[in-house]
Amino acid sequence: MPILLIAIVAMLVQQTIASAAKVGLPALFPALAEELNFDAEYVLVYTWIYAVVGVVVMMGCGGAIRRWGALRTSQAGCVLMAAGLSTAAILANPWFVVPALGLAAILNSTGTMVATPASSQILARYAPPKWAPLVFSIKQTGVPAGIAIAGIILAPLAVTYGWRAAALGLAGVCLVVGLLLQPMRAEFDQDRDPNARPHARDFTSSVREVLAKWELRGLALGCFTFVGMQTLFTDFTITYLHETLNYDLATAGATLGIATLMAVPARIFWGWIGSTVIKPRHLLAGMALIMAISTTAMGAFDESWSQHAVLAVTAAVSLSVLSWHGVLLSETARLAPAGEAGRVTGGVLAFGAAGQIVFPLLFGLGHLVGGYAVAFAAIGAPAVLVGLVLLMPDRTPASGST
Repeated sequence: MPILLIAIVAMLVQQTIASAAKVGLPALFPALAEELNFDAEYVLVYTWIYAVVGVVVMMGCGGAIRRWGALRTSQAGCVLMAAGLSTAAILANPWFVVPALGLAAILNSTGTMVATPASSQILARYAPPKWAPLVFSIKQTGVPAGIAIAGIILAPLAVTYGWRAAALGLAGVCLVVGLLLQPMRAEFDQDRDPNARPHARDFTSSVREVLAKWELRGLALGCFTFVGMQTLFTDFTITYLHETLNYDLATAGATLGIATLMAVPARIFWGWIGSTVIKPRHLLAGMALIMAISTTAMGAFDESWSQHAVLAVTAAVSLSVLSWHGVLLSETARLAPAGEAGRVTGGVLAFGAAGQIVFPLLFGLGHLVGGYAVAFAAIGAPAVLVGLVLLMPDRTPASGST
């Protein structure tokens, strides 16, 4: 089997389980909140803790990838994801719910956040430059696939067997995936430097390099906005439909899951477009404008909307907010110095993790001012700015290659 194909399949599986673990607990929050008697909308607090940790992980993961290798870093991430899910399932109770979920968020964020920089480091070595947007997009279909697993499988399992059993089952799958990656370590980690040592400067060097180049700054702004919007869509949609439209947990989960599945072929389509028809930056600009319009439309949901209309809007959000990753990541890898794709990707994604901190606050402020209509409009507006920035001409040539 060609090594590129092995790399794509392995990283696709890794990305899928990381995505499922990321949204797994938020998807279970309505059931968790009902059992422990607290407001399900506190999922936004979990998301905020997760994002704060994510900024630190993204800034510093380059040193770990250099020292232990991208594949080993991915395996460590699987173990941490399992630990986070298990912590919530075993320790959460009415007297210990806040520290249990806080610890779960820290472990889960650390585990899931290393997945994309590590996989970018591996794919950047094997993907032909022309087809990099398509290759990265295929790998990134694991994100909507993982979200779909959380919505279509995990939520109904929680209804049948309880949210704790569902979380523990997902934790077990994380461990299995980590083990299945082991035979590929010799090949994928041959570029690691055993003598390298993670250093405190790892947390700033990648971000400084991103800020020093105009093209990377534009991608960082896009990542900041897109990840912020994506986080609210994936982590809050089930709760939003449950609380606002009175959908039961299974129906809300299925709505998100079906819409999310549409992003799987969409990512491949956008990757092909970015490889053959339109410059990746210009494609991202167009997608940003679609995000702004479709996300704003979500704020208009009320009980007069049919399920088909709700699904149509959530699908439009999914086709943009959940479908940009491969194009942006391949462009980031193209602009990175040779052999540094993982580190620079971590720097760009650190801004995305920061978006996970800011956008829930922006959403909450909008809701306080004018309800969900203003809240969704508030998180959609920055995407318009991103679209304009990404349409500006490039100022410098790429310094690296994929």
